[in-house]
Amino acid sequence: MENFTFDGPLGPIECIVEPNRSKNNAVLVMAHGFRGSRDSGGRAAGVAYQAAAHMSVVRFNFTGTQIISRQVEELRAVLREVCLRAPGCRLFLLGRSLGGAASIITAAQTAGLAGLILWATPNDLRFTFHYVMGEENYARLDAGETLHFNDERGECVLTPDFLTDFDQYNLADCLRRTRLPVLLLHCAGDEVVLVQQAKRNAEVLGERGELHIFAGGDHSFTEYSEQAGEIIAAWLCDKAAYLAD
Repeated sequence: MENFTFDGPLGPIECIVEPNRSKNNAVLVMAHGFRGSRDSGGRAAGVAYQAAAHMSVVRFNFTGTQIISRQVEELRAVLREVCLRAPGCRLFLLGRSLGGAASIITAAQTAGLAGLILWATPNDLRFTFHYVMGEENYARLDAGETLHFNDERGECVLTPDFLTDFDQYNLADCLRRTRLPVLLLHCAGDEVVLVQQAKRNAEVLGERGELHIFAGGDHSFTEYSEQAGEIIAAWLCDKAAYLAD
C-alpha cells in the first residue's frame, strides 16, 4: 500500500503510508489529537516507522473539524478506504488525546478491528476541556458563545456544539462495548489529560487493558516518544503474531 488521497465525508483526505516491513497482512491507522496533525512535530512519523516493523501504518489529518462526531465520520471513512486498498487486512487503531477519544467511539461502532492503542487519551471529555480551558472560557462556550483565539498553533474557533456533541458519548461505555485488547500509554506529568483518566480507562478494561505510565513527562510525550514507540511495536508484534496463528 502506498500514499493515497480519497474523498472523505468533509473533503479530500490525504493519507501517508509507512510501508510494512513484515509479512503480516495488518494495518495500523493513527488519529491525531486536538489541533494536532499527522506529523506531531515529527514524533508520529518516528512511532509509525517503529510500528511498521510489523504492519503498514497510515497517518492522516482531520479536515479542520473539531466536532468529535465529524472526526469519527472521517476516521471510519479512512478505515473503509484502507480495507478497500488492503483487502483482508487486520486493522488496528491508534488515537492520540482527542483522537484517542474518537478512536474509542469508532472502535465501538466498527466491527472487525483487531486492537486499539490509546495515547494520552481522556476518559471524560467535558472534564478534560473544563480543566484545560479554565472556568471562564468553558462557561462562555457552555452558555452558547462561540470562542475565537490565537496561539502558537494558529487561529481556532470553537462553537458551542463542540461541547454539546460530547454528550452523545460515554467513553467508558464505548470501551466496554469494543471487547478489544487495548494498549494505554500515558505520562504521569501530563498537564492536559490527567493521568487519573488513563487509570480509569484501564479499570474499565480490566484484563483487556495494558497500561504503561511514564514518570514525569508531558502530554506530547516529548521525552518518551521513542520509548512509547518501542512498547507499541512490541505490542503490535505480539497481537499480529497471535492473529496469524
